Amino acid sequence: MGHRDSCDDLREVRWGVLGAGHISHRFASSLKEVDGARLVAAAGRTPAHVEEFCRAFSIDAAHGHASVDNNGDAAYGALIADPDVDAIYLALPHGMHTRWACRALRAGKAVLCEKPAVLSEEEALSIASISRERGVLFMEAMKNRFCPMRTRVKDLLTSGELGRIVSIESVQKLDYGESPSGYLLDPLQGGCLYDMGCYAVGWFEDLLAGACEVSSREVRWRDVSGGRVEIHMSVGGIPIHMVCDGKATYESRLTIACERGSLEIERLHRPELAHVKYSDGRTLEINAPFEVDDFYGEIQHATQLIQAGKLESPIMSLAATQRCAHIIDAIRLAL
Repeated sequence: MGHRDSCDDLREVRWGVLGAGHISHRFASSLKEVDGARLVAAAGRTPAHVEEFCRAFSIDAAHGHASVDNNGDAAYGALIADPDVDAIYLALPHGMHTRWACRALRAGKAVLCEKPAVLSEEEALSIASISRERGVLFMEAMKNRFCPMRTRVKDLLTSGELGRIVSIESVQKLDYGESPSGYLLDPLQGGCLYDMGCYAVGWFEDLLAGACEVSSREVRWRDVSGGRVEIHMSVGGIPIHMVCDGKATYESRLTIACERGSLEIERLHRPELAHVKYSDGRTLEINAPFEVDDFYGEIQHATQLIQAGKLESPIMSLAATQRCAHIIDAIRLAL
């Protein structure tokens, strides 16, 4: 990490962002509410965007890095080399995550990487290896794991009220438009399976206690450019029906069927509301609003881990990122 006096003892974590796009604006707005965290640097490909970002979030112009000639490489490298940066929020296109996460970790910078952190289990293993070798924190920004709803759901299921899980269904639909710009529906970067589906896969791995072995796959992928995936599979022996659609009216829900009822979570990627239906006819509504917003929990958690000198998150571990990648690899193998 960058030089600081020993008496400072990392009470304040100094963040830089790789990528100055819309999601980094949301990250930066939320970070302002996190105790012990300060945004000090930004990097991107477009000088005007980086300048605007720095003005919006009171970043010294000397710590705004932009590079138009080499796909941003010089700018990203300059931020990683900045001695005043302790941690990096990596919000570049999915296919660039592994390269820049590894470079940041090798430079001693903690990394909070936007989901999907990787595009394969092999990439997850390479990041984990460097994180452990260098003794530097890496955490995937799977934000639904850091929302209050996740705790409520896990507590309810652990209580045994509903019995064991017997099946799970996820539905994620969104209209990306006819000619989406950028990488979100680029088949080489996973399309909607990665952009949307990684949230659902994150739930599967979490709810099934780290299970990741996929069997009985029946997959339909229609119109890759529009990005539609539908799969019936079994993960850890539990039947799962998963739908992702990038050309549809908005819908987002996760339904967990159990022995004595069911639990439906609305907006599975950023949940605040869930409905429980018991087999005896009773119903329950769970309201679990965000603390500040849907980014706050993951930023606060990462900041606290860095302050405490922890090398891995107990909530979104390196192994969890690897297992989620393993599940998506198995889905793609069936396409």
